[in-house]
Amino acid sequence: MPLRLSRLAVLAVAAPLALAGCASDFDILNPTKKRTPPPCPPIYILSDAAKITQYRPGPGRDLTDVELEAEIVAFKGECSYTPKGSEVTIQVGFEVKRGPAATSRESTLNYFVAIPKYYPSAAAKAEFSVPVKFPEGMDQARTTDNDVFMLLPIKSKDIINDYEIYIGFQLSPEELEANRRLKR
Repeated sequence: MPLRLSRLAVLAVAAPLALAGCASDFDILNPTKKRTPPPCPPIYILSDAAKITQYRPGPGRDLTDVELEAEIVAFKGECSYTPKGSEVTIQVGFEVKRGPAATSRESTLNYFVAIPKYYPSAAAKAEFSVPVKFPEGMDQARTTDNDVFMLLPIKSKDIINDYEIYIGFQLSPEELEANRRLKR
């Protein structure tokens, strides 16, 4: 299997939209000299899958039928190179709003992390669920999911850009089409 995805530790708040290098900015032996961090794979939030609106069951699709709205707003991560390949760890941040039709203060968001380079292998995409709890009296929340760890079996930093990583909500065909209609 060319790719391994897993979760590690829990984080509390959404991170800024950035992917940091794995190394410190400074050389340990010479602190006045900055080191260039190794290149990390490009990571993108897929625009067609960056938002989700969940409606209560039934045919209604107006504002009064909305149970939940969410958006992937950020990711943060780091990478390093080992004898096994490039290790990439990312955390995904979400903004979530309860809609007028919500009957619970808890929900679950389903999202994916994909590397098209591995398609059609099952290792090309992994799906994750993140629980969301709205504090009493609050209809908005920000949350960050556990770490997603990827081991890319590449040892050459020269080809890292060939391993683009995409993040998005796991949408139904109807939800995907609704997102695309909004962009027109």
